[in-house]
Amino acid sequence: MTEDPGRSRIRIALLGLGRMGRLVERLAPKHEAVVVLRLDGSANADGAGLSREALGTTDVAIDFSTAEAVPGNLERLCEHRVDTVLGTTGWHGGSDALLDLARRSGIGLVHGANFAFGVNALYGIARDAARAMAGVGRRDLAIFESHHRGKRDAPSGTALRLRHEIRGVGWEGPIDVTSQRTGYVPGTHELRFDSEGDTLAIRHTVRSRTVFAEGALAAAHWIRGRPGVYDFGECWEEVAEKETRGGTR
Repeated sequence: MTEDPGRSRIRIALLGLGRMGRLVERLAPKHEAVVVLRLDGSANADGAGLSREALGTTDVAIDFSTAEAVPGNLERLCEHRVDTVLGTTGWHGGSDALLDLARRSGIGLVHGANFAFGVNALYGIARDAARAMAGVGRRDLAIFESHHRGKRDAPSGTALRLRHEIRGVGWEGPIDVTSQRTGYVPGTHELRFDSEGDTLAIRHTVRSRTVFAEGALAAAHWIRGRPGVYDFGECWEEVAEKETRGGTR
């Protein structure tokens, strides 16, 4: 990366040491970040590892832990006023109370089901396609998603977000969602508008999980010192613009 004089090195507390956590740690130096605290579930039950002393000089926490761990983690991070990037999925039960806690605490929080810039572009494409297809006769709409066999939540958070976005533009017909968990697939999502005469298919395929880690690290730079709660799907373009100014990959 080329250096941006307006962008300083960022200190990260990493929560969750699974595939995504390890990848964030490996890519951090390329994105002007250093991991100063790393916690897995055994060292952080109910957020117990997130003491003021442990967090020390942390600028931003990146959470790729588990859905069960999110409430405890976020409560401690709000208590110690640590800006946070939340990439864990499946935690949205009771999410309104957690997000309200973050707002009242004054921290900056970016949360999202998927930190790949391409997927977040897909949300807008899905809205536009649903608007167009709603006016051209009967269409059946299906969402297909496929992930590796280790992914816990099904449907994926991205598939649920796609369905939410499509409903938001007035699509009234049924939306069939199919999930597959097999092998080592990082993630594929496809929308299919089907009629008797033709099919319109729109697909996003992840080739490498690095896109999720890079998006989370870019979001960490963006949220540092920025109070408020932000859905990554609503701020990703601004995050991407800042990342582009900060350097080239």
